[in-house]
Amino acid sequence: MKRRSALLAIARKEFIQIRRDRATIYMVFIFPLMMLILYGFGIRYDVKSVPMAIFDQDGTQASRQYIERFERSPYFTVLRYARNYGELESGINRGTTRIGVVIPPNFSERLTSNREAVVQLLVDGADNNTATIAMSYASAISRSYSTSIVMQQMEAVLRNMNLPVPAVSAEPRIWFNPDLESVQFIVPGIIAVIMMIVGTLLTAVTIVKEKEQGTIEQIVSSPIKKYELMIGKTVPYAVLAYLDFLIIVVASNLMFGIHIKGSIPLLLVTAFFYLIGVLGIGILVSTVTETQISAMFAAIMASMLPSILLSGFIFPIRQMPAALQVLTIVVPARYFIEILRDIYLKGLGLESFWRETLYIMVFGIVMIALAAHRFRKKLD
Repeated sequence: MKRRSALLAIARKEFIQIRRDRATIYMVFIFPLMMLILYGFGIRYDVKSVPMAIFDQDGTQASRQYIERFERSPYFTVLRYARNYGELESGINRGTTRIGVVIPPNFSERLTSNREAVVQLLVDGADNNTATIAMSYASAISRSYSTSIVMQQMEAVLRNMNLPVPAVSAEPRIWFNPDLESVQFIVPGIIAVIMMIVGTLLTAVTIVKEKEQGTIEQIVSSPIKKYELMIGKTVPYAVLAYLDFLIIVVASNLMFGIHIKGSIPLLLVTAFFYLIGVLGIGILVSTVTETQISAMFAAIMASMLPSILLSGFIFPIRQMPAALQVLTIVVPARYFIEILRDIYLKGLGLESFWRETLYIMVFGIVMIALAAHRFRKKLD
């Protein structure tokens, strides 16, 4: 009973300090929403309405039919029909257009004579990601147009021979994200990243603050055990971080229409385990630093960089160098992002991500234990 009252006393003390600290309130309620808005609206893998200019030197029905395919595509916006090559090139140099299409003067003639007609694509490669995707879309439109011409010719020949026209059509069925909206893929990752950063920053100054205020000696001389101290200091921030998680989940639904397809109780349970590990990182940082500034800096380095760069949030882990792939093993955000995407997008159960759940559980225990062990060394 005495041990329980000691733990509750530490937790109550932390709640009082949190209530008096406006910076903590800002970090809990304002900062996460700002990050959600910035990341949610700012990061997009979709490439649509790429500004395009076309220089049609043929001016025939065939070239117009080819151009109509770009006009109907949601991936391109035809802004200009250039009168010469220099005008087309000038638009790309100024950045008003990202891609230019040059149709040769013998475009229709080569098609009617069953020869290949080569269309030139001028692509602004300053933004390599947009350039690569836009070029693939343009190539796909060209292949589709070419295939339609071949099919028309084959159908005409086979009809003249009174033969049936064979055809194979592929009807794609897209699972989990049928509209291929990148926001559905990005927002679950944003939730994990935000909680990693906020949770670590919240607890990074707990022990350091005691050192700077000179109250650490009172804790050292008290009969409170180190594990009671760690748990007592973690509980209040765990409550705040969990409340923060719920706010972000609701906000992501209201702002981006992200719906949870899987089990909500399972989401809440796995989020709790993840937050314990994240808060443990902050506690550990707090035990190895001497000032609040150094603690905040170390917390940012330990949370923001790994969660953004090494978690698979932006860059696929399989495409990273082998050395970096090894580093991602110890990043808890990597596993929680996989859990969130499985629950949000696929509606899967624990049988699909029990390994990831087990890892974040063990990670949380290890972080709290390391923080307590490190604090004991400081007492010695």
